[in-house]
Amino acid sequence: MQGNEPALPAGLRILLVEDEVLIALDCEAMLLGLGVGEVRRARTLAEGLSLVESEPFDAAILDVRLGSEDSMPLARRLAELAIPFGFVSGLVDEAIPVELKGRPQMPKPFNLEEVKRLISAVLGAP
Repeated sequence: MQGNEPALPAGLRILLVEDEVLIALDCEAMLLGLGVGEVRRARTLAEGLSLVESEPFDAAILDVRLGSEDSMPLARRLAELAIPFGFVSGLVDEAIPVELKGRPQMPKPFNLEEVKRLISAVLGAP
């Protein structure tokens, strides 16, 4: 990240749903390094749904594929709750239904700049 780039809003609470532990830890570290206040991680659809029903979030990052399931039920719930979110995926994924297409996306593997771009896009920043 270059010094002239604007910081993310302070104190953001981000839900990160990623089934691969090392990728989740790496992304969490990047988010915290960008100034995010708190990152809550979930590895499964059920964990993600539980967290979103019990805690407030400013935004979410969802891996499209979570083992043998996908994150679309959680994406729909986030949309219902008006919590902005974006997707991360190792592939161009056809699992994203039409009504959820157009959300910000980030490919795997990713770097710090891509994480910042994704969060900025999710939050509607330029």
